[in-house]
This record gives sequence, C-alpha cells and structure tokens, in this order.
Amino acid sequence: MKFSVLWVSLTMTLFMAEYTMPNNCLAASSSAELVQPQYTLTGETPAKLEKPADPLTLDWALETAINNHPSLGATWHEIIARQGKAQQAGLPANPALFGEIEEFGGSGDYSGTDAMSSRVGISQEFQLGGKINKRVSEAEAAIRIADLEHQIEIIEIKAQVEKRFVKVFTLQELLSLQEEQVELISKIHEVIVKRVKVGDTSPLDLTKSQVELAMAEVEIEQTRRELEAAKYILASSWGAQFPRFSKISAQYKPVPDFTEQELKEAIKQSPAWYLMEAQLAGADANLNLAVAEKASDLELAGGIQHFNETNDHAFFLGISIPLPLFNRNQGGIAEAKALSRKVHYENEAELLDLYTELQEAWQTLVSSRKAVQSLESRVLPVAQNAYESINKAYNAGELDILSLLDAQRTWIDTRRTHLNLLLEQENSRIEIERLIGKGATSAPVLSPKNNDTTERDLS
Repeated sequence: MKFSVLWVSLTMTLFMAEYTMPNNCLAASSSAELVQPQYTLTGETPAKLEKPADPLTLDWALETAINNHPSLGATWHEIIARQGKAQQAGLPANPALFGEIEEFGGSGDYSGTDAMSSRVGISQEFQLGGKINKRVSEAEAAIRIADLEHQIEIIEIKAQVEKRFVKVFTLQELLSLQEEQVELISKIHEVIVKRVKVGDTSPLDLTKSQVELAMAEVEIEQTRRELEAAKYILASSWGAQFPRFSKISAQYKPVPDFTEQELKEAIKQSPAWYLMEAQLAGADANLNLAVAEKASDLELAGGIQHFNETNDHAFFLGISIPLPLFNRNQGGIAEAKALSRKVHYENEAELLDLYTELQEAWQTLVSSRKAVQSLESRVLPVAQNAYESINKAYNAGELDILSLLDAQRTWIDTRRTHLNLLLEQENSRIEIERLIGKGATSAPVLSPKNNDTTERDLS
C-alpha cells in the first residue's frame, strides 16, 4: 500500500476542510471571563458591604444594594450564559474521519487479503438555508432580552430600596413627632399637678392628663417597634442580617411636574418597552430559524482508496442530502408562529398593565401633591396658631384642660397627616420613576440582527 500517498492525501483533505469552515464571530466569543460591573451614583468607589456611615444616606444604600444584591448576580450570569450559547450557535458541525476495508476474509478469491480494498476519508456536514446565521440571530436576541431584564432588575431594586428608605425616614420623623407630643403632654401634666395641689384645677383634669400621656407613650413604643422592623428590612436590601445604623439622613425630593402625555412618551424610552420590542424580535428570529430548518443539510465525503489486488489507489467523492418528502419542519414552523402571536398578545397585556399602573401612580401623585400643598399653606399654620392660642388661654385660666388637649392633639395629628401625605407622594414619585425606567443603563450588551420590530408593533 502506498501509505505516503494515502497520508498526504488525508492531511490535505483535513486541511481543506478546516480552511473552508465558516468562521462565525460574536462579541460573546471571547475566552476572557466577563466581570459583573460595579455601579456608583456619586462617581466615587462603589460601596462595599461594610458598616455604613451613621446617619445612613440614600446614595450609600442604593449603591450597596445594587452591588451586593444576589438577584443582580443571577441576571448578570444569565447574560454570560446566553453569550456562551450565542458563541456555540455560530459554530459549524465537526468533520468526521472514517475508514473502511472490504472484500477480505471470505471464501475463494476473497479468503485472504489479496482482493481487499481499503479507503480512508473525511466527511463534513454543511447546514443550508442560513441556519447558522439565523441561530446566531436568535441567540443574540436572547442576549438583548437578558441584558434588558438585568437593567429592569436594577430599576426594581432601586425602587424597592428607595421605598424602604423613605419608610424608615417617615417612621423616624413620626417618632420625633410623637416624642415631641409626649414632651408637650408631660409639660401640661406638670402644670395640672401643680394646679391640683393648690386647688385651682379638679383632680379629674389630672386623670385625663394621665390617660393622654399613657396613650402617647403606647404610640411611641409601637412606632419604635415599627421603625426597628423597617430598619431590618432596609438592611436586608444589601444582604445585611441586621442594621448597623441608628438613623438615616434624608430630605424630600422636589416632585417633578409630569404631565400624563410626557409620562406616556417616557415609557417608550424605558427598558420595559425595549424588552417588549426585544421579545417580539426574539420571536421573529425563532420563526426565521424554524423556516430555515425545513431546508435539508448537505453532507460531502471524500478520501482515498487502495486496491490490494492491483496495488493501485484512487480518490473518491460522495454527496448525501435528505429528501424532504415527509419532514419539512411543518410542526416547528406552526409552533414558532403560534409562539410569536403569543408574545404579541402577552406584550399587549403587559403594555396595558404598564399604562394602568402609570395612570394610577400619576393620579396618586397629583392628589397627594395637592393635599401636601394645601396642608402646608392653609392647615398647618392654622392648627399651630390655634394650639398656641389655646395654650395661652388655658394658662390664663380661660379654658379647661379638654380644650387644650384637643388643640394639642389636632396640632400633632395634622403634622402626622402631613408626614403620611409626604410618604404617599414619595412612593408615587418612586413608582413613576420605576415605570418609566429612570436610572437605567444606556445600552444593551448586543443588538439582535434583522430586528424589524417598530413602535407600531406595540401601539
């Protein structure tokens, strides 16, 4: 056997097969490990999971939560996983090396190896119909979806942390208000005790004052428990088991003067909107791949053959292609079409929910903002003046203790209502910013190819 000719031919065949393989390159195909980005709101080094400054600030809470929350680690590695899948989708099938011997070990002239022939070759499958490119497009669409889901998760965590932070701040302010109330009642109580001793006031006034003081102290204890629980919930946002801060430092943000139309336009720039577009593009890419799958794949084979009987050799070539008589991926195409329509209707439902939530948050914001403005300009000054006037009148002996306690309670309740309205206003603002995607990262990791989805598809 002419082994030198055989092996030279085989080597050339392998080289040509490798040289003619398509090279599908993706941004995700780098062997370097991708590192989860660190987010910062202040331009400084991102906060680590360590003891926070006391009093705690919102920026520290947001940065630490975003950089330590386990759900963001999960969504980030989902992006990496889909990038790996996209890299794999662009790879062609491996060539196959094969060898055969025949016409030996039989009877008569074929009892030995004199009549034996042997051959060695290589075969390669070629996927037709643009399957590889369409599979890559589907994988890239999946990367974009994963990246947008990662952005949305960041927005959700920011909104959650900010709501928890505002709740702690409101309870902290409420506790200060209740402590002020106890201090006022205590002072009134001391005055009543002195008056009872000299006989200027009935002992019944002392009883009423004691009851009022006891009720105020019970409310303080309840608020302290609520505040401690809210601190634990806030600390859990960045993975801490217990809070390492005693107070928080904050101030209420100015409420943007949104109009309903501006908010509807802002939604169209949000990651939630882009996610719906990406899901439609992904469904289209899946359908395109299903259509491409109906094309039969081509297999080419070639090599060299040796004949012992004459000690000659020859090359051979072969081609194989399935006949699409029965399976033309009819079921896969029907499934992809149905799933595409399913995504379309799911997005319509999601968009309806999005607009409904936005409308509800906007109406709540407008209502609470008007109530806060009215309370600050009209009610709070009147309640404060009434309390101060009645307090002077009581000290002058012109009014009884019930009038004083009622005025004091009205003054405190009005300020408590003010705190609750500010909390409602802040939560509405946070909810609106969550829905319109404020604070989202600017660009996806990869953009899908052949994305013909337009705004009209979602309107």
